[in-house]
Amino acid sequence: MGADSGQRAAQERYRNGFFLAPMVRIGTLPMRLLSLQYGADLVWTSEVVDKCIIGCDRVVDSSTGVIAFVKDAKTLFTTHADERQRVIFQLGSATPAMALQAAKLVEADVSGVDLNCGCPKKFSIQGGMGAALMEDPDRLCAILEALVANLRVPVTCKIRVFDDEEQTLALVRRIAATGIAALTVHCRTRSMRPREKAMWGRLNGIVRELAPLPVILNGDVFEYADVQRAKEATGATSVMTARAAAANPSIFRAEGALTVIEAVVAYMRAAVRVGNPFQNTKYTLMQMHPDTRSPGFRAIQGAKSLEAMCAALECTDLHPAASAAVNPAASAAVNPAA
Repeated sequence: MGADSGQRAAQERYRNGFFLAPMVRIGTLPMRLLSLQYGADLVWTSEVVDKCIIGCDRVVDSSTGVIAFVKDAKTLFTTHADERQRVIFQLGSATPAMALQAAKLVEADVSGVDLNCGCPKKFSIQGGMGAALMEDPDRLCAILEALVANLRVPVTCKIRVFDDEEQTLALVRRIAATGIAALTVHCRTRSMRPREKAMWGRLNGIVRELAPLPVILNGDVFEYADVQRAKEATGATSVMTARAAAANPSIFRAEGALTVIEAVVAYMRAAVRVGNPFQNTKYTLMQMHPDTRSPGFRAIQGAKSLEAMCAALECTDLHPAASAAVNPAASAAVNPAA
């Protein structure tokens, strides 16, 4: 396969899709697996910083199939063969050498690497990562060039927009020239917050400028119907969502979303299946639960163990000891139709 045909093949996987966006703490293995189960075409990991994963040992759990990257007894990243063909590893980096070293470590277990150039958080900015890279196009493009030239998997990039449209177009032209397979644009500026309406209109010029490179829209996609609406309004090749999936990952179901409670229980099952850490599971469940005043939410909030969470959600088959701890009031609140 020639270079041009190989590039076209890499780009194709980013077309006509509905993707799970990278999310801090929430975008861990069970959320990704559940999103794929519900119909997501590709799933992005939470951002992993290069210096954190460099030096990790790759450990496979034979009982669950989970592949963990571990350093100093701390697990930095987990994945599974079930997502191998559709998981995109999001990388936080400020230098080409460290970005490549980190990406090489996980390359065999993921289907793509995405450079985070849009995160506005203080931690990323101070480290020269995330949105800070947009202010330094030479360094940003040097990182992408190193990844594109040396990885066997497709490389992508996720940015925000500048206040000035011409400045944004100048940057995306340079990024596209590095040979990336797709570009994701979060349609907000670095200073904008999620409560502020995403500027979908800013994507049209980028799509025209970069065609035929796939351009993925991120921002204010709250239901399945928004996917087609966003594509028609902007010309975007594909669409990704974060907040809507965090609240109910069944948003990816073409036939319609399930109730949040059904998704909560399904998430719990996915988390138990892969041995997801208790605190991360609890945090994600609390973000998903629809009623923070209900006994069901309070039961999850007060849970100190996997057993207690299983009891609160009536997933007693996942943890036999939980059957004796089921709280009838909590169960009625979690399953009001019961």
